[in-house]
Amino acid sequence: MNKKSEENKEVEGVVETEAVDDSIDTESLKENFVQQGKWLRLLWMMGFSFIYSISLWVLWLIVTVQFLFVLLTNSPNKNILRASSGFRNYMVQILDFITYRSEDKPFPFSDFPS
Repeated sequence: MNKKSEENKEVEGVVETEAVDDSIDTESLKENFVQQGKWLRLLWMMGFSFIYSISLWVLWLIVTVQFLFVLLTNSPNKNILRASSGFRNYMVQILDFITYRSEDKPFPFSDFPS
């Protein structure tokens, strides 16, 4: 029984030591929190998220018009295909920016994707 209590004390000591070693550096946390660039990026992300939500309506409009062309002519309209391809790429640009896959701001701050 004495041996088990010694083992428990050793395990508790290891846990206590690990807890002390994993403490958070509050100074670097404060510095990261107050960096203006991160907050500015949040504002850009919110703005582009709003633009993305509007672009979903435009996407549905494109889908509807293209469906009507296919329904009436039995083939998709090539101009709408070209426009929808660029529009899709623009939506991907927005998603890449707001999910931190890219640091480049989407159109109008960069070229419209082709």
